[in-house]
Amino acid sequence: VPEEANYEVVPVEAYGLAMLRGMGWKPGEGIGRTFNQVVKPVNSLRPKGLGLGALTEAQTLTPTGPSHMPRPDEQGKDKEDQPQGLVPGGAVMVLSGPHRGLYGKVEGLDPDNVRAMVRLAVGSRMVTVSEYCLRPVSQQEFDKNALDLRQQNRTASLQKTLRNQELHIQQDNSERKRKHLPGRQNGLTAKIEKAAPRSRHWLHRDLRVRFVDKMYKGGQYYNTKMIIEDVLSPDTCVCQTDEGRVLEGLREDMLETLVPKAEGDRVMVVLGPQAGRVGHLLSRDRARSRALVQLPRENQVVELHYDAVCQYTGPSDTDED
Repeated sequence: VPEEANYEVVPVEAYGLAMLRGMGWKPGEGIGRTFNQVVKPVNSLRPKGLGLGALTEAQTLTPTGPSHMPRPDEQGKDKEDQPQGLVPGGAVMVLSGPHRGLYGKVEGLDPDNVRAMVRLAVGSRMVTVSEYCLRPVSQQEFDKNALDLRQQNRTASLQKTLRNQELHIQQDNSERKRKHLPGRQNGLTAKIEKAAPRSRHWLHRDLRVRFVDKMYKGGQYYNTKMIIEDVLSPDTCVCQTDEGRVLEGLREDMLETLVPKAEGDRVMVVLGPQAGRVGHLLSRDRARSRALVQLPRENQVVELHYDAVCQYTGPSDTDED
C-alpha cells in the first residue's frame, strides 16, 4: 500500500512542475524527445471587451479615455474647445461600425464590456458602441457637425418620403389591376396569403418591460424591470436595467409587457390596429387582465389586453404613425 502523500509539503503551484520533473524534464530544456527549443511564453493580454478576432485591429487603436491634461498655455481657452472625454454627457464621434461618422452624447458606460451608450444627434436614437470606436470631441465641433448632419438627414428623409409616395401610387395601380384578374387567380393569391401569415413583433424603444427568462445567466435578471434602449431587429433589442447595466441581444420571448399601476401613466399600444399610439392609462382590471387606455390624438378610449399595452418612458411628444 503506497504511503499517503503529504500535500502540505508541496504547494499547489508546484504540482505541475513536479510532474514534469518526474517524466524526466530538466529546467532549461524543451518538452519532448525532439523539441529541444525553449520558447518564451506569450503573455500579452487582449484589450478588454474585444474578441479574439479583433486583437490585430485593436493593437492599432489609440485609447479613447479622458482627454489629456491641458498645457499651461491652454488654461485660458474656452471649455467648449476641449473634449470632455468618455464621460456621461461628453460629446463623441463614432469612428467605425454602422453609425460611423455620426456624432452623439454619452448617456452611460458599461465598464465590464468596455461599451458606451450614445444618444445620436440625428434622430435621438440610443445605440451601444465599443469605447474603442469612439473619439471624444469638443462641444464646439459637436454643435457644428451635428447641425450639418441634421440638415442632411432632413433632405434624405424628404427624398425617402417622395419615393415612398411614388411606390404607394404604383402599388395602388397594381392592386386595381389585380382586382380585374379571373376569380381563380384571386383565390390562389388568397390561399398563399393565408398559408404565410405575418408575425407581429411588439418591441419598441423606450418601453419599460419585465425580464422573464429564468435561464439567462443563471436567472440573475429574472423578474427585473428594464427599459428597451435600442431595437436591433424585429425580435432582438438592447435593454438597460434601473442600475445602469446594459444587456445586448435580448430576444423578444425573454421579455413581457409591463402595465403601470398608477392611473394617468403613459402607455404605448404595441399590438393591434392602434399599435404605436401613445396614451394614458385610465384603469386596470386584474381579474380580466385588461387595461382601459385613452388615446389623446384620436380622442378615443379603448380596452386592451395586458399583452397589447406597455408602459412608455419616451419623449412626451412621441406618437408615431
